[in-house]
Amino acid sequence: MDPVCGIELDEEIALVHEHKGAKYYFCCNGCMKIFAKRPRKWSRRA
Repeated sequence: MDPVCGIELDEEIALVHEHKGAKYYFCCNGCMKIFAKRPRKWSRRA
């Protein structure tokens, strides 16, 4: 699930970003950029 927008994703085709050893999956670059600016805010939701 994309931690920013909440969309369920197929991890095989999602964009991946690592933060503190955990992988996060995103539907688009926009969500990934939002996460990267404030990862602590969004990583709590996952």
